[in-house]
Amino acid sequence: MSHQRVLVVNAGSTSLKLSLVEADGTAEPVASLAAAPGDVEAVAHRVVHGGDRFRDPVVIDGEVERGLAALADLAPLHNRPALSAIESARRALPDVPHVAVFDTAFHATLPPEASTYALPRRFREELGIRRYGFHGLSVQWAAEQVPVPRLVVCHLGGGCSVTAVRNGRSVDTTMGFTPLEGVPMATRAGSVDPGALLHLLRTGALTADALDTALEHESGLVGLGGSDDPRT
Repeated sequence: MSHQRVLVVNAGSTSLKLSLVEADGTAEPVASLAAAPGDVEAVAHRVVHGGDRFRDPVVIDGEVERGLAALADLAPLHNRPALSAIESARRALPDVPHVAVFDTAFHATLPPEASTYALPRRFREELGIRRYGFHGLSVQWAAEQVPVPRLVVCHLGGGCSVTAVRNGRSVDTTMGFTPLEGVPMATRAGSVDPGALLHLLRTGALTADALDTALEHESGLVGLGGSDDPRT
């Protein structure tokens, strides 16, 4: 089916953006779901973490929503807002297909040396602990705009990542099992010595939930300078 007008829903860690994309690729912002035109033929939802299950775009139904909910803890700043947006959009536009597209999908081409952590094999095989990578939709778009054999893409926003692209395929990236790994971000710590975090837990300085809050919301630029604005 050829969709002439697609409403794109981008639920990020710090914003919710709606855009109407025409058949010729032009896009314009939409203020709210209520303001979306009645002739929308499909709704596309950006979802950050697809895990091992979701590597291609998928039409959203109840089973897909449950699968996304099961991944929420792996990207709590992203997947939960995305799920909320999906539920709202399906209620507002129940007669058109809703499709999820995944940031992790572009990084499915990561070679084993980039996707594998130096951890016991059972962690990978039984628990699925590996580098997934994120910002894939953004990186893929950038790579299409600059079609060169070797490219480094820096995504800078509320979350930040750096990806090496070779011949249009992701070959290495800074984010890992979750969007918390990598370079410091607006409020996220990025990579930290795991021993320091274990120390905080073992000494009772922080609970696991309090540590999660600190790493996700109180670190990065906020932790270093008191503001999440890189201009200050």
